Amino acid sequence: MPQANVYTSASAQVWQTDKARISTGSNTVTFQVEAVQLTYQNPATGNWANAGTAVGNIYSNAVAVPSNSRQDIYVGVGNKLTVVGGNVTIQELGTRSSATAASNGVGNG
Repeated sequence: MPQANVYTSASAQVWQTDKARISTGSNTVTFQVEAVQLTYQNPATGNWANAGTAVGNIYSNAVAVPSNSRQDIYVGVGNKLTVVGGNVTIQELGTRSSATAASNGVGNG
């Protein structure tokens, strides 16, 4: 099994697993997950294609993670995670889900 990626910052970082763990130090941080449309069907041709188009945020507002704490969150394969604040570690958790097939354009039509 490949090792999960670990980051000390994330700005529209494309996520490779379904979940993330945000561990804070002395600072409170906030996070937001931007949902990405991974595949779509072209109405003119009927063909399926990979888009990678941002379609909005998963959470209605940025979510705060208190200082000196740890929070596991849902991100989703292919979505983009942004964490604002310093002294933080962000780790990919778990495995890729069935959304992996969509990000690879598998199983369409």
